[in-house]
Amino acid sequence: RAADPAYKYRKLLTCNLENLSIRQVERLKLILEADPELGVIYGIKEHVRELLKTRDIHDFQSRWAVLEKSVKATKMVEAKSLFRTLTAWRRELLVFIRTRLTNARSEAANLTAKNLKRIGRGYRNHGHYRVRILLYTAGLRPC
Repeated sequence: RAADPAYKYRKLLTCNLENLSIRQVERLKLILEADPELGVIYGIKEHVRELLKTRDIHDFQSRWAVLEKSVKATKMVEAKSLFRTLTAWRRELLVFIRTRLTNARSEAANLTAKNLKRIGRGYRNHGHYRVRILLYTAGLRPC
């Protein structure tokens, strides 16, 4: 993997394009020119980022059309799979664009509860399980 430029510069590939220095942008161009498939996927990633930055429905629709055109232009299965997922979540994406709200807090709380249950190897007493979750989320520890 050390010889693979995509692996070597994986952090660079995940950074926001507008936050890169001139030197990093030049390095990124070299990497993307060396691997056309990676360039396509990187471009689609940037289209998705632009889509999620919108705050207006009309802007969302125009950026959605650009993303759809980009995905249709490629034969890559991964890009098509991503677009199917985004299409399935389009209504939720539109709500996010309008409100800028997500369900991240409730998902994080559910994950915390599941991790506590897994660590506890399964609680048989629901009351104990509930108290443990409340103590953990409040940052307290049982005596």
